[in-house]
Amino acid sequence: CHAGADAPFGLRLDSLEAALAGSWNGPVLLPGDPAGSELLRRVRGESRPSMPLVGDPLTGAEIALLEAWVEAGLPAGAPEPEPEPE
Repeated sequence: CHAGADAPFGLRLDSLEAALAGSWNGPVLLPGDPAGSELLRRVRGESRPSMPLVGDPLTGAEIALLEAWVEAGLPAGAPEPEPEPE
């Protein structure tokens, strides 16, 4: 949904640069501030509408990975996922 020129509210999530640019309403990712990052608030269901609008919600592990990335200051490159508990 959030790709290309027709992305809702101008929020493109198809590249790191686009995600960091935010939406027409401002930034959605705040380096070092997972609690204040609107993207995380939406995927956790704390802000409405929760995301994604269609399809399965993110897993707890996926959300934790995003939170760790934001907490680390949004570094470039793919973060390493935590191993699943056995």
